[in-house]
Amino acid sequence: MRIPQVLREVAAGSLAGIVVGIVVGGLGARLVMRLSALAAGSVVQGVTTSNGNRVGEITAAGTIGLIIFVGVFSGLFGGLLYASLRPWLAPFARWRGLAFGLGLLGFAGSLVLDAANSDFIILRPPLLNVAMFAALFVIFGVALAPVFDRTLGALATGSVVSGGLTVLGTVLAALFVGLGLVAGFTALASDPTTIEFITLLMLAVVVVGLAVRALGHRVASPSWRLATYALLIAALLVGVAYTYGSVVRILS
Repeated sequence: MRIPQVLREVAAGSLAGIVVGIVVGGLGARLVMRLSALAAGSVVQGVTTSNGNRVGEITAAGTIGLIIFVGVFSGLFGGLLYASLRPWLAPFARWRGLAFGLGLLGFAGSLVLDAANSDFIILRPPLLNVAMFAALFVIFGVALAPVFDRTLGALATGSVVSGGLTVLGTVLAALFVGLGLVAGFTALASDPTTIEFITLLMLAVVVVGLAVRALGHRVASPSWRLATYALLIAALLVGVAYTYGSVVRILS
């Protein structure tokens, strides 16, 4: 009985994450980029950014790219991370979305707030850009919590549609995590970048979190729960260290 429930939560995380990711990560990122270009003034208008676009230009291809590569993939990642960490977020009750968003910012903020990204040099002021992109992580967490709950409730109805969506969400999650782990361990064999290392660490948290969920009562003892909290905090601190260092370099 335990594993099917976990699979429904995995599917809910995938589907809810994609929806929220498209809105917050895709369209939200497009809005932040537009505001950033306006704040930078006319001096940088037309300058080529790190992804090959020009400051001030809004193209259909660029927006679609943000929706797919930023919205869908980052949303799927965030949704799965949320699904795997639900028991650890439960003590925050109605503030669990905010707690998750803040934790996600600390854990994975360096994936976006990358000091090596020349856009943070081109577009000024840097503090405004850091604040706007950081806010997207928090907004994503706050929005994801209620969408996840509604999606999970819809998947639990037992209808043919809910069953099909559960299978779809689970397959998407399996493919995403499987391919991500293969790419991550391949990168470890060479010289992984910060982004590759943090991504692999996030995937590890997803896998370990879901494994602990599936085991259920076997790891429900106080000693096991304390150990899982310690591991989670350790992983979070690693991510926070990278994010803090990257933000400091951007602002300096």
